[in-house]
Amino acid sequence: MKQLTSLLLLVLALETFANDGVYYTSGNFLVPVKETDVSVKKEILEIKLCKDGYAEVCVDYTLYNNKEGKTVTMAFEAAAPYEAWAPFSREGKHPFIQDFIVLFNGQKLAYRNAIIASQNDRRTDFTPLDLTKWKGYGEVADSLIPMDNILIDPSLPDSFYTFAYAYYFNAPFSKGENTIRHTYRYKMSYGVGRKFEVPYALYPATRWANGKVDDFTLRITSDDTRAILLPNSLFLGTPFKHSRGESHTYQLQHDYGECLFAELMKGDTLEWCCKDFAPHDGMCIRSGTEMRKGVREYATEGKVVVTDDGWEGYYLADSGDNYFAETQEYCLVPKAKARVELREAEKGQGFVFLRSNIQKANVRQGPSKQSAVLFTLDNPEDEMPVGYPCLGVEYNKSEYNVWYKVSVSGKTGYISSRIAVWDSLNL
Repeated sequence: MKQLTSLLLLVLALETFANDGVYYTSGNFLVPVKETDVSVKKEILEIKLCKDGYAEVCVDYTLYNNKEGKTVTMAFEAAAPYEAWAPFSREGKHPFIQDFIVLFNGQKLAYRNAIIASQNDRRTDFTPLDLTKWKGYGEVADSLIPMDNILIDPSLPDSFYTFAYAYYFNAPFSKGENTIRHTYRYKMSYGVGRKFEVPYALYPATRWANGKVDDFTLRITSDDTRAILLPNSLFLGTPFKHSRGESHTYQLQHDYGECLFAELMKGDTLEWCCKDFAPHDGMCIRSGTEMRKGVREYATEGKVVVTDDGWEGYYLADSGDNYFAETQEYCLVPKAKARVELREAEKGQGFVFLRSNIQKANVRQGPSKQSAVLFTLDNPEDEMPVGYPCLGVEYNKSEYNVWYKVSVSGKTGYISSRIAVWDSLNL
């Protein structure tokens, strides 16, 4: 079975390798452009996952200036998108960030933009690049720009920078406590097996005078019920709280290692608090349905949870106590009344679906593109996809292709894996 799955992955590789994920940008901490003796007393970071594919961020900072009043130039770094192939924004405004607003002590601050070089040492130099020398994607031949997150100097061979968009503003600090409210929206990234990803840089907090946040609170909400994963040891050891007490949060083993699986209900708030917060890593909120997505796109086998009354859902993980974590209904299923089954296409289990970009597909008499066409299936864009019972899988060596044997209205035929995907459930 592993060999068959590997063959299918190779068949799909040419079509999918260049589009295995799209990164738009990351949320980030506000930082001083130069070293400062201003410290961060408190931060409340609120992230809302929205139906339109954006994450809404609202951050409330309480900062303390222990000296006389002064103006501090602050900056926000937004990494350039990758594999999004958006034209380079020369004026410095990120193409996937919206509604960028900063309120300092209740007053809205003006900001300016620039392009800066990304730094691998996490100590970003916010000196703007001279754009009379550098050009980005959409400004030179595609053959000169292998990635859309780099800038090149056409006059110098092999001269390039990975870059970021920067937002600057001047904050007039008074002596003592000062407040900042920072709000913006940024497009959620995604990839193979990941319906969404919300990366967020936390480590820039250490650039302030105290090297930490004295009192940190993270709140995550959603405008729709969904499951999320926080694959980061950053949150282990301190429990999350749910505002309504209706959601489930469990630590479990995942491909990423120890992570948090949370069922986030509409209207609920997932909250985590920490004193003396000094992060050395970022965090990433990922779709809790990513394992299901991976099955749909690549695998020919997948685990499902089956309850005693016949209900079925996609298996995510064993929560380690009395429950299985399931991703279809975002719930925990009691082990006493359920079991986990492995469904395999090779054994004639599961269902076959036409790919979303395929409008018509031929069902052939045999597992070959040279075989006679029995009939043609329609796949309208505005209708729910139809799952056809899978009766088995065959590999055509001469065509280097995997074919699904399917049942359609009592007839048996074959559909190419290039235009169809397998799933363990018909959902």
